[in-house]
Amino acid sequence: MIDQGNHLRAGRHGRYRAPADTVLPLRVYLAFVLGAVFLTGLFWLTWKSQFAAPLGYLFDTQTEGVEAGYCLAVARTIAPGGGGYVGEAQDFWLKRLMGFRGDLAGNIAKGEAALGRHLLVGKAPERLWLIDAMDACSNKAINFGARFRAFD
Repeated sequence: MIDQGNHLRAGRHGRYRAPADTVLPLRVYLAFVLGAVFLTGLFWLTWKSQFAAPLGYLFDTQTEGVEAGYCLAVARTIAPGGGGYVGEAQDFWLKRLMGFRGDLAGNIAKGEAALGRHLLVGKAPERLWLIDAMDACSNKAINFGARFRAFD
């Protein structure tokens, strides 16, 4: 006598039939692949959108050029001779200013004037204000793709 409960299920012709609950339909595999592609696309769009976010100019400056002039003025005020990290920041903001069309000297002058107004208001000690401004400008520079060798 043969115990049929422990043997493979066989059809009428003796061929193997897999149990119905272990075979997933093609729709399940397709849904998994489409879901993975969708999630990958969302991840990529989220990552990419951080660079396409609307510009918020630092310290209430009017344009990108004035913002770059302001950050250049901050770096020059902290270390007039440059060198190290601050020198790299000065170089970055100057190159960024040169990349804009328009009045280079005017943007630098407007940035320096805005920095002067902020320092006159004196909400915080001058040195503390400059350090915070340098930090904000450096973070903005990193968002624009700057890489400071001093931090390597």
